[in-house]
Amino acid sequence: MRELISLIISPIPILYILILVGFVFYIIDRKRTAKIFIIIAGFWFFIITTPFFPKIFVRSLESKYLQLSDSCIKSMPDSCNIIVLGSDNADDNSLTPNNQLSLVAMSRLVEGIRIHRMIPGSKLIMSGYSRRSKLPHALVLFRTAIILGVDPTTMAIQSTPSNTRKEAETYVKNFGTKYKLILVTSAIHMPRAVMSFQKAGVNPVAAPADFLIKNRLNKNPWRWLPFSDNIVMMEAVIHENAGIMWARLGGK
Repeated sequence: MRELISLIISPIPILYILILVGFVFYIIDRKRTAKIFIIIAGFWFFIITTPFFPKIFVRSLESKYLQLSDSCIKSMPDSCNIIVLGSDNADDNSLTPNNQLSLVAMSRLVEGIRIHRMIPGSKLIMSGYSRRSKLPHALVLFRTAIILGVDPTTMAIQSTPSNTRKEAETYVKNFGTKYKLILVTSAIHMPRAVMSFQKAGVNPVAAPADFLIKNRLNKNPWRWLPFSDNIVMMEAVIHENAGIMWARLGGK
């Protein structure tokens, strides 16, 4: 249900709905009302395609947790667990596992491996179900980590949970709450992920990755023009806020 709601209220569907409603009013000869909806649609298009509003909303989520510093990682106990939350992958057998992973998944995995290598006794846990693929996402992450030189005996997978809440519950069921947990996921997803794990009974250390907003020394002079990346940011913001609201309302 939450996925359906977030899909309906995504930037492009909203734009289509506004245009469609305006068209319907035009057909039934209510041209003034039609004009209002077309103007609103144009204003909405401006909001979702230019960076001002998308960056404000993204930053409000991504700024809640900073990237885990080297000094903080080194202060963690050797026996801690590191969980990399699932994202997405293809099941193209002509590609190696690392090339099957989405960019989001690869970014999360690399951060998890970075932390894992700085804590020699840690366990790296891959999470994610199969979705529409033949193999569980966690297994593709696991195989990619091996390609990148991680010892398979220091890793584990949980391949059944299909959303963040279930990933948290499955982790607690499989690994308990005895060991310190470092949680790796996208920066924009981290507030919802932390909330889910806290509800499951564990208070994780946040290790955000895959930041959508990155500061650049040399600014693009055309950055204020409409661009598709801004729509992607708005979609991510709506998806995460819908998930947070759904979780607070007790949704499964």
